[in-house]
Amino acid sequence: VVDLSTCPVDVARDLAQRFALAGMDFADAPVARTRQAAADGTLSVTVGASYQVFEHIRPLLAHMASEITHCGDVGSGQIVKLMNNMVLMQTVVALAEALAIAGRAGMDRKVLLEGLSKGSADSFAVRNHGMKSMLPRIFATDAFSTRYALKDLSYALALAQSVGVDASGAKHARALYTRSAEAGNAEVYYPAVVNLLDPPK
Repeated sequence: VVDLSTCPVDVARDLAQRFALAGMDFADAPVARTRQAAADGTLSVTVGASYQVFEHIRPLLAHMASEITHCGDVGSGQIVKLMNNMVLMQTVVALAEALAIAGRAGMDRKVLLEGLSKGSADSFAVRNHGMKSMLPRIFATDAFSTRYALKDLSYALALAQSVGVDASGAKHARALYTRSAEAGNAEVYYPAVVNLLDPPK
């Protein structure tokens, strides 16, 4: 059984134990990247499983993914996915803050993002979320929504709490995305959080 969803780490580990009792192997293999990557078969998959199970399922995953990473035992695929999303969502908040500050200081927001993309702040978030969504204020309803962002942040924060880490940055991001959802952005692409800090004129 290969679970491609994003779920709490303890759920993945519990499922593995339950399937083992039934004589079945289990792998958590959450997928990442965009809707277009799914259509193109170029997703990234982070896999939590024994090495033997990973080798068995890798040829199947290769039909939909160009990056397949064995992260360790069951649950580790979820850990990598959740930490990826946590970092990305905090980066989007940082971009929203930068756009608000620069804009109010009289800076052209497009020039700001172009400058960031050429410096050490460059990232997938700058080039994708920033330039393609936050700058033109395009927040699709068929993309990764604020509601989904809050779900993944809640899983990441639950994991942080379970290991004794006070993830204050992620908590701040969750608070902003919660406000964004309450402002009517629950079902639209989560970079809409920029409208809280840098309202469109």
